[in-house]
Amino acid sequence: MKLSVIMPVYNEEATIQEILQQVRAVGIVDEIIIVDDGSTDRTRELLKAEENQPGTIVIYQARNQGKGAAVRTGIDRAAGDIILIQD
Repeated sequence: MKLSVIMPVYNEEATIQEILQQVRAVGIVDEIIIVDDGSTDRTRELLKAEENQPGTIVIYQARNQGKGAAVRTGIDRAAGDIILIQD
């Protein structure tokens, strides 16, 4: 079984790195899909460094479309048998 974690984010520069560290520390996650929903702070800049991490997919929405749209985008890309939403 493969576990995918979808993380919809919007203006999370203060917390994104800590949350990613905690999700990875669990040790059972096969892929993390981060969907930036048009952040206007430094979140996108911080996510650029995450693009090269194994098992991590970063998707940038052109504009804010809401959490539901970000979750749906993540589900469309998920390859896991089990999908969790980390909010």
